[in-house]
Amino acid sequence: MEAMPFPDASFDVVIANHVLEHVSDLSKALGEIHRVLDRAGFAILQTPYSNKLLATWEDKGIDTPEARLHAHGQEDHVRLFGRDIFKRISDAGLRDLTRSHEELLTNMDASRYGVNVLEPFFLFQKN
Repeated sequence: MEAMPFPDASFDVVIANHVLEHVSDLSKALGEIHRVLDRAGFAILQTPYSNKLLATWEDKGIDTPEARLHAHGQEDHVRLFGRDIFKRISDAGLRDLTRSHEELLTNMDASRYGVNVLEPFFLFQKN
């Protein structure tokens, strides 16, 4: 994610499903997504986040599986995103189009496809 082996503007769509909470350098990963997206390309960036946290919580000192489990809810997560996630992604040059699943996927059977309808659909478009 932080150094993708693809030329600039290679993809119309990038999907990172529960990946961003694992990468060491979020800015690099988001920069790479922006770089490999074609003009006006879309990025679906599902990730766990807490609507209760105003800001993303990460601490480089939390570096063991046990500490990560306690702090972030999973042994290999390096951050817990808060409400600032949308601004952080937008600051990387991706326009926020996030909506509810019902708004964007109106005719989809959530139970059939294992979609959590309570979670927003994290959709962004390259500026």
